[in-house]
Amino acid sequence: MSTATPEQQRALLELERVDARLRRIAGRIVELKNDPEVAAALQLRARAITAAQELDAGEQEIRRRLDEAEQKVARVQASIEKDRKRLEQGGTMKDLMGLQHEIETRTRQLAEAEEAELEIMQELDDAVAHRARITPRLKEADADARRRVAARDEEGRSLTEERAGLAGPRAAAAEAVGNAPLLARYERIRTGRGAARPAAAELRGTTCGACGTALSPADAASFASSAADEVLTCPECGVIVVRA
Repeated sequence: MSTATPEQQRALLELERVDARLRRIAGRIVELKNDPEVAAALQLRARAITAAQELDAGEQEIRRRLDEAEQKVARVQASIEKDRKRLEQGGTMKDLMGLQHEIETRTRQLAEAEEAELEIMQELDDAVAHRARITPRLKEADADARRRVAARDEEGRSLTEERAGLAGPRAAAAEAVGNAPLLARYERIRTGRGAARPAAAELRGTTCGACGTALSPADAASFASSAADEVLTCPECGVIVVRA
């Protein structure tokens, strides 16, 4: 059985108050790192970036094809003009008939090339219009993710600063206990089971302030008959219970 003055035992409550805040900070930091809403926003942003890249690649491909189509139209037009000039210069009947046939053939090719060019131009117009419709949604996905990440990081920084700021108050609260065995017992309970947990709580009537369990009649009688300097623990959760 360990003992400590009532004042030393009550000093544990202030230490526990600081540790409770540290536990909440640690828990919140973990929550922030695993925030499902931030994760979902980042996934949506990643898909938006991929969609934007695909739009860029698709539009560039259409423009490349349009450039090729325009060059083809220009080549056919140049060939027709060249044949017409040769036709105007005259020549044998056979040569003139050959040139006329070549011009007719080239003219059909020109019509086909211009039709293909118009189709690609329409395709480009559709792609540009699609980009105009979808870009605001892509930008909003990016902006939303940035807002959420910024808010998460800002809260994380604030919590980290608060945690650092509690180092002094915690050391002072631990020193105020003034009972090394009691403090060591508190620390064993606090860090037991591999994680930080409550180690001291006020006994509220016959109810543990940590787990909320009411003492059995036998335990309540035992607590009532205990000496004021006897360090008591909750039979249910094992924390040090401090009598008012």
